[in-house]
Amino acid sequence: MLRQAASNGAIEVEAVLEYWPSLARGLFVTVWVAFCTISGAALGSIVLGPLRLSKRPAIRITSMLFIEIIRGPSALVWLFWVFYVLPLIPWVPRLSPITASIIVLSLLGAAYGAEIVRGGIESIHRGQTDACHALGLSKIQSLTKVVLPQALSQIVPAFGSLARDMVRWTSIVSFVGVQDLLYVANNVRSQTFETATVFCLLAALYWILCLICAASFQAIERALPLNRALRAVHLRGQGVPAAEALAGVPQ
Repeated sequence: MLRQAASNGAIEVEAVLEYWPSLARGLFVTVWVAFCTISGAALGSIVLGPLRLSKRPAIRITSMLFIEIIRGPSALVWLFWVFYVLPLIPWVPRLSPITASIIVLSLLGAAYGAEIVRGGIESIHRGQTDACHALGLSKIQSLTKVVLPQALSQIVPAFGSLARDMVRWTSIVSFVGVQDLLYVANNVRSQTFETATVFCLLAALYWILCLICAASFQAIERALPLNRALRAVHLRGQGVPAAEALAGVPQ
């Protein structure tokens, strides 16, 4: 009985793996969409986050309303609106499925990431900004050269968690015809009728993608200048030579 079950399982896996080239192409599309949306969300967060802290009420309220409007409906609703509804307006061009997907997911990620950036900036002591003003730095110079580099140690870990969520968000792009991993997996399932095997493989691939995303942001977090400096201080306190401590290499 056990041998027969194992044999049947092996046959099911072999039937699914015959479609591996198609699954690999779908996996590449998923990785590309995830990379573009995470990058777009990071840039959008850096713009929207400081606007939420603007001293001008018009800018602050406008950015807050924009963020709340984007965060209100689900990602799938926004995707359908951008891909199906906006082209009904005469002067709006019809976007390709992958372009519409990247725009929608990037805006959603930016809306959530803006609050992460805002919290990171607010974690920096007010005295840092006052010192910048005393030195004659503009607000943009203070933000980009002093405040934001220190806030990144708070922003990157939280944004890494959001990025893992965004990898999972990419599964909705198949609803507008993007031939991503989920789209191809559904086609394989319909041809092989091996539902359990296909979706177990699909879950494993998404899990691996999330692990890679988490490892990437952990590497970025370790490479931040402030975190490297803190590790160097800690290592020097343990008696590690200064050169090795500054390089972040334990003895």
